[in-house]
Amino acid sequence: MIVKVTELPDNDKRWLEGLLGQSLECGQQVAIVVIKPDVVPDEATRRRAAAAINQVIAKAERNANAQGVSDEEIDAAIEEAMRHVRPRGR
Repeated sequence: MIVKVTELPDNDKRWLEGLLGQSLECGQQVAIVVIKPDVVPDEATRRRAAAAINQVIAKAERNANAQGVSDEEIDAAIEEAMRHVRPRGR
């Protein structure tokens, strides 16, 4: 399930922000996945999941290209986000 932040009711947005520990911005989307730990999905499910991930990656790449964002800028943004979400030295 992928939901645009702009489509979230205010109380759901605030709840997600509290859960994630960060503010959500208008141009973002939230992906929600339900999994069963220690259960290996069947081949068809894995293929559908891989296809969905590839679609998201392709869309992100198209958007980055349309905005003129370089691979280096993307890598730097990911590194910054990772430092924010999972600070080292804890």
